[in-house]
Amino acid sequence: MSDRIDALPRLAGGLLGAGIAAGMVSQFLRHRRVMHGHGDELTLETGAGNLLSYRFSEPERPVAPEAPVLVFETALLSTAEHWAWLEAALAADHPVLSYNRAGYGPSEYRKSAPFTLGSAVADLVDLVQGVCGARPVVLTGHSLGGYLALRALRPLREVAAGAVLIDPSHPAELLRSHRQAEGARHLGPTLSLMPASMRLGLGALLSPPQWLGRLPTDLQRLALAQYRDWKLWQAGAREWEATYGEFLHHDGILPEVGVPLRLVAATRTHKRDPAQAELHQEIVAAAPHGDQFLIDDTDHDALLLDRRPAGRIAELISDFVAGLSTTDPSTKARH
Repeated sequence: MSDRIDALPRLAGGLLGAGIAAGMVSQFLRHRRVMHGHGDELTLETGAGNLLSYRFSEPERPVAPEAPVLVFETALLSTAEHWAWLEAALAADHPVLSYNRAGYGPSEYRKSAPFTLGSAVADLVDLVQGVCGARPVVLTGHSLGGYLALRALRPLREVAAGAVLIDPSHPAELLRSHRQAEGARHLGPTLSLMPASMRLGLGALLSPPQWLGRLPTDLQRLALAQYRDWKLWQAGAREWEATYGEFLHHDGILPEVGVPLRLVAATRTHKRDPAQAELHQEIVAAAPHGDQFLIDDTDHDALLLDRRPAGRIAELISDFVAGLSTTDPSTKARH
């Protein structure tokens, strides 16, 4: 009996070692799947040395040469796959550029200097200039991506025709929204643990996120691999650290808008957090021509990931683009 008891630690250690080894193998295969992506992505090296994977499509139906390119900017901890429903709804009539920020999906973060949100904006500017050239663009961002799109408007002022922000982050939200501030305090410590855990092969222990089933079926396997891979969490931790620091020290001045802007928000976002509703209105009011639409019975993530609200947003984007040529800058913001 004593021999069996003495053998238990060795047996448990062997099983643990075998489990970790199996997890490491799974992580290797998962990471390879993430780096392969769809297999048809193009790449662009930015001025900072980062390598961005992107997909660019021309519309299926003929459009005017001056038709703006829709440029999609993702949220924190999100990849280009989150735009799938919008891309499918818009690609027939609009040129579309979607990409993964440095560190997400097949994109690689190679910059040696400390990361800032300005770094992400600079990468976006380089991508737009490198892919779209002198063509007009409409920057379309979700959550943190909305704020990055807002900041990119000034350096892209020669080509930016407008902006569509979907439940965007506001740089003052941690200072003026108790709900946002409370959530932020818990996010940082959690994110800091995730990259190392994923590298150890523990990604398989992560339950599939609830939003996974909302994506098109053919994208769910890739999206799950991304969710369980260390790259997504490392990029997210890096971006969150910069976001948290910069938002806590916000000087109260919004980025210059200078173009027509449409803001789309979820009704639940505003009902749960009236401060966020006020912050969104400030963004709309900062534009020379701005309006705001609320999507009923949906939340922050479902705006993109559920087919129904995404379809409604696609209609709002198409309507916004169609109206750009007739927009009167003196028109008052619509609420």
